[in-house]
Amino acid sequence: MSERLIDMRSDTVTRPTAAMREAMLRAEVGDDVMGEDPTINALQERAAALFGKEAALFVASGTQANQISIKAYTQPGDEVIADALCHPVRSELGGAALISGVQVAMIPTERGVYSRETAEKFIRSDNWMQPKSALLWVENTHNAGGGTVFPLDALGGLRALSNERGIPLHIDGARIFNAVIASGIKPAEWGKRCDSISFCLSKGLGCPVGSLLMGSKNFIARARRLRQILGGGWRQAGILAAAGLHALDHHVERLAEDHANAKHFARLVAETRGLKLVYDETQTNLVFFDVAESGLAAEEVSQRLRQRGVAMAMRGGTTFRAVTHIDVTRADVERAAAALKEALA
Repeated sequence: MSERLIDMRSDTVTRPTAAMREAMLRAEVGDDVMGEDPTINALQERAAALFGKEAALFVASGTQANQISIKAYTQPGDEVIADALCHPVRSELGGAALISGVQVAMIPTERGVYSRETAEKFIRSDNWMQPKSALLWVENTHNAGGGTVFPLDALGGLRALSNERGIPLHIDGARIFNAVIASGIKPAEWGKRCDSISFCLSKGLGCPVGSLLMGSKNFIARARRLRQILGGGWRQAGILAAAGLHALDHHVERLAEDHANAKHFARLVAETRGLKLVYDETQTNLVFFDVAESGLAAEEVSQRLRQRGVAMAMRGGTTFRAVTHIDVTRADVERAAAALKEALA
């Protein structure tokens, strides 16, 4: 077994680089609840400008950004229109129901992508016996959809529907910079097509913690109050914000390496007997594959991989997700693929 674990379970397992740690060490700090942390203020201003929004808010996590957004736009008894595999449905412990008292109209989609025409069918009529359709939700890139980039034209159609029906549109952009690099579409173009948008620092950007939420001044003022209610007020967290500023300067363009490594890994998986890719196309840094044809369960394969110094995330009885990130090199990807082949032997 190698001394260093090749950890492809998620891009959340990344560790700050030496340069990022140095930036954190030098950070100026203040009390952010009082609005006095200069590094957090600088990060928020930078994020808002990138996406063409009036203001931004530094929050603890992508889940916190999502739950704040849902609460900010809805009233108890409302309904959120979202795809059936989005993060708030699959991975947030029913937080939308618990915190905001809302339900989700779950749209079946193709890898997390849906059209204006599909969304329109889920908008409720003005009937006192039905919940109000209060929010349109998009995830970009889409985790359970295999890292799919939401097409800009489809998003434009949803934006037009949002404007026509007076229903705000939010983008859960936890991995939006992967979409930016894969598509070549600048952050501001995504920002134009929604009322609010978020992104995670702690995934592909390699920071230890944090997410940014961007929108209008009124939306962010509401979001700040909700963050406080949820116990999310920062004090001298400029140390963390400094990591975010460093990542925006140094870790965005390099996401292309993660995408190239993921595509290479997907090709190696496709060539391995007993393995089958779940999705034909690998767009960004997520690769889903199935081991059913090997006759082994995911649990057994996972144990064998661990014995060979490789970790990947089980996503069902025979399915895995492998994620490339800043701590996974091309050589690591090749070693992981070789370990998979050995594990199935």
